[in-house]
Amino acid sequence: MKKFSAVVLTLAGAVAVVSASHADTHRTRDPGVNQRQHNQRERIQQGVKSGELTRRETGRLVEEQRDIRQLERGYKSDGTLTGAERRDLQHEQNQASRDIYRQKHDEQDRPPAAVRDPGVNERQANQTARIQQGVKSGELTHGEAQDLRTERRDIRDLEHTYKEDGTLTRDERQDLHQQLNQQSQEIYEEKHDDETRK
Repeated sequence: MKKFSAVVLTLAGAVAVVSASHADTHRTRDPGVNQRQHNQRERIQQGVKSGELTRRETGRLVEEQRDIRQLERGYKSDGTLTGAERRDLQHEQNQASRDIYRQKHDEQDRPPAAVRDPGVNERQANQTARIQQGVKSGELTHGEAQDLRTERRDIRDLEHTYKEDGTLTRDERQDLHQQLNQQSQEIYEEKHDDETRK
């Protein structure tokens, strides 16, 4: 009888360990998010092959997908993907899906190659990282992060509008840096206000 009890306890312990391991994996996996990322990547590739997407449009859409993947990694870094984080990812993917559709169905001709401005691009990447760090640390609420990402997307769209003619004038570059300065200040203020993620 003692042997039977020991076997039952051992089996119960093994089941508990397997269940806990499965629960940890389940809390961070979201097949819906992953499938949508895959589908959006295929839609972009199809748009490139068909000629519906210009090089510039493709770059913007790929960058948007990269931002979503970075956001997802940031959310999952603590081992849990909360309902609010999952909704935030779905919101970002909905926006990306609309952007893909809009870009594929506009009547844009292929414009000249985009003009790069490493200073602007580096600052945008830095600000994206600051927003992600703020979400991860709890300094930014999901609403604050959402607003900041929308502003970042607006700045990126402004940059692409300026570059559509193949040049980036000194005034346009100054305007972009002014917009980035303002967003940098807003990120700082939102991270240091009394609102925190619960």
